[in-house]
Amino acid sequence: MRQLSLFALCLTVLAAAPTSAWAGSADDADLILVDGGLAQLRFVGLLQVEMAPYVGDDAFLLNGDPAESPGFRLRRARVGFAGSAWGDTDYELSLQATPDGIDLLDAWVAWRGLTSLTVYGGARKVPFSRFALNSAMASALIDRPLGVRAMAPFRQVGLTLEGDVGDGILQWAAGVYNGFVRSTTFYQGYGTVTALQGNRFTNLAYVARVDLSPFGPIGQGLADLDQGDFRGALGGAVYYDDGKTVQTFGWEVDVLLKVSGLHFAAELIMDSSEPATQPTTGDIIPTTIGRMSAVAELGYVLLPEQLGVTLRGELIDSDTDVDNAGDEIAVTGGVQYYFHRQHAKAALEFTHREERHGVALDNDSLLLQLQFAL
Repeated sequence: MRQLSLFALCLTVLAAAPTSAWAGSADDADLILVDGGLAQLRFVGLLQVEMAPYVGDDAFLLNGDPAESPGFRLRRARVGFAGSAWGDTDYELSLQATPDGIDLLDAWVAWRGLTSLTVYGGARKVPFSRFALNSAMASALIDRPLGVRAMAPFRQVGLTLEGDVGDGILQWAAGVYNGFVRSTTFYQGYGTVTALQGNRFTNLAYVARVDLSPFGPIGQGLADLDQGDFRGALGGAVYYDDGKTVQTFGWEVDVLLKVSGLHFAAELIMDSSEPATQPTTGDIIPTTIGRMSAVAELGYVLLPEQLGVTLRGELIDSDTDVDNAGDEIAVTGGVQYYFHRQHAKAALEFTHREERHGVALDNDSLLLQLQFAL
């Protein structure tokens, strides 16, 4: 009930306040700003509706598939507001519909009072995977790679420092957060904990990331909608999750290139988990588990700001010490039509999943998604 009351309050404030055009980036030029003098507020929202004309008989949501039978799905429904105040403070508060109700998504405040340094506090994305950090509205394909969703920590409550050197040529981030909580199945990935009751069940997790963009800003999203000049970014990150029962060390490297409507993105994520307390089982039962996800994506914007095609390949291994059905290849290809850049678009894509060992599953899917975002 408290979350629903907060949701209603957000809408009431937005409806009552005066508005003017927000002079943001090209992708945000048509958004609305509430200008209160010392404080500015803009509405944020994301709606993604999917239709699955075809899914295999073995498709299962817990295994990362988009649907379990042909039909419709509300993939994301988010609402909230973000803005700035007093010239040196930024903030965001947003909610998202879930199968269990309405949950907090982002709830953070940032202070940028020092040159080239920003301090963030609250619930937000941790600075690890490039594909995970890229906004869900700005993916070239309908969703992020399967392996990224399974292995990358997304949002958590904590404190983050971010800075840059050389006007953005080198960017860095480091933070400490409540510990990451893995779901019971591999493809469900890490859970998001709002910490409204504090850090009750985990220790702390530590994350650091570095990005190098020697040719200037890489731009928002993955697709090169503007068909611009050559830009490139190379990144890497590490995290250590000091869990009460399981401790995990993970690392990743990634690259993103854009030129003349073409984009290429690749990422490798690896992690290793072991019990916090060494069990007395001997050498027969392994106590350390390693996982791996490798992805490469290539896309081209055929018509500037209108029509694009994208192909992605993934290699996923949920246990690098065992050859089983968790060793998988996934290939996704699709076409994207942009009605108004990333704010209104449609995408049609087909995904083929191939188990490298064990029983082959009938889990291919054909998916159509319509997106509206602010």
